[in-house]
Amino acid sequence: MLPEINTLPLAAPRYTDEPFPPYRFVPGKHPHPNSPRGHSYRPSGESEPPVTFHPPEDWAKSLDYLYGCDLYNHGYWWESHEAWEGLWHKTKKGSPQRSYLQGLIQLAARHLQLFLGHLHGVERLRLTGTAHFQTTLEGISTDYFMGIHLTGLLTRVDDYYDAVLHGPQPPRHDPDKYPYLLPS
Repeated sequence: MLPEINTLPLAAPRYTDEPFPPYRFVPGKHPHPNSPRGHSYRPSGESEPPVTFHPPEDWAKSLDYLYGCDLYNHGYWWESHEAWEGLWHKTKKGSPQRSYLQGLIQLAARHLQLFLGHLHGVERLRLTGTAHFQTTLEGISTDYFMGIHLTGLLTRVDDYYDAVLHGPQPPRHDPDKYPYLLPS
């Protein structure tokens, strides 16, 4: 049985004042956020909130990006995925920013797969997510992107997954080793 996701002991600084949803979505456990009982439900005809594009150098002005970081850092993995996906749709195909956001989306999905015990999904997302971050690094001239030291993040993510996948079985989320996103 899974631990209650809403009690995960994750703690990181907040980058926005946006409130968190009333629950962290776990498939099969909670109503899907977009269903009529879900925390993100919008009746037919009601549009999604607008997403504002900011170029990578203006990341600190992007409330959508920073809210996605807040959600991710506090275990709202499905919700962070959704926050970043709106930005991803606004970025230029083939750009480092698009690859970076895709890497973040897959990192969040990877954590949710681990929490659910879907180890095949964890491995698949490890490969694709890392490839997106590597593509980002190939397209920029520094290790920092949108406030994140990207090579440091990749190391922390690898260390986290090495610890949880090769530690006590069955593999479980370890909040003490969690690779937070700490833009600076």
